[in-house]
Amino acid sequence: MPAMLVNLTDFLNLVQFPTGRRIYTFHRVYDIAKALPAPAVDALVAEAIAADEKTFALEQRWATKRRTGKPSAKQVRDQKALQRLDIQLDNALSGFRGAAEALLKGADEDEDKELIADVETLLHAVFPNGVAAITNAPYDVELVAVHAIVGKLQGELAPLVQKLGLGVNAARITKLVMKYDEALKSTDDLDFGMVKAAREAGQNYLLRIVAKILGTYDEPTGDHAQKRAALLAPVVKQSEAIRSHIRARRSTPDIDPKTGEEQLPEEAAGTGGAEEAPPAPGG
Repeated sequence: MPAMLVNLTDFLNLVQFPTGRRIYTFHRVYDIAKALPAPAVDALVAEAIAADEKTFALEQRWATKRRTGKPSAKQVRDQKALQRLDIQLDNALSGFRGAAEALLKGADEDEDKELIADVETLLHAVFPNGVAAITNAPYDVELVAVHAIVGKLQGELAPLVQKLGLGVNAARITKLVMKYDEALKSTDDLDFGMVKAAREAGQNYLLRIVAKILGTYDEPTGDHAQKRAALLAPVVKQSEAIRSHIRARRSTPDIDPKTGEEQLPEEAAGTGGAEEAPPAPGG
């Protein structure tokens, strides 16, 4: 019988922290953990800060996108250019695989053992999960995967690529991935699902940090109790501030992640809870 899935939320009841409040809290916990010191805690908090700063940046991008509404003519052109490059890159990857497989047509299992082994080695190194796993991936995921492929083709696989006469195919992939990279940078394909997922990951970091503190300093009295109280103090403070807004039936304003000052609604745009997608083109 498979083990039942257990989540931190089954045992830890924490209110949802807006991103700015989480980052501010993480920094306070980090400073305390470094001063104690509490290396097991500060390492996790440093990781959480790095992740949530990216979440904060995503929220700012999303807020800008919502204010803008209808995509500009440039954004439409950029998106179409990216789509064209995506098709070209997908075809180049499939073409590389096809060219390699074509070398095996008519190959003899005994006389061409080396050729067969070379082609199989190359294809397994470049496409361990098949071509479709890359070509069907989201733009950003495909870009990372193809950058890794180019690194192999120009590195440890370069002699094998030349030996099999696939240099032209490899060069085409390299050329296209550079264009793909530039096109993706100029195209904002951000949607609210990405923002929501990043927020959920940030809240999970908060739960993990609390669990780490409780598990590391678990003795009820003495030094453990003092360290536990010190490390959890910033979390408790922000939690109480949020709960006070909830009790007063007010929405919880976010805070500046650096200063801790509450932000006005227009300053905190994009850092709240549930949001709607921007209007569709022409809507």
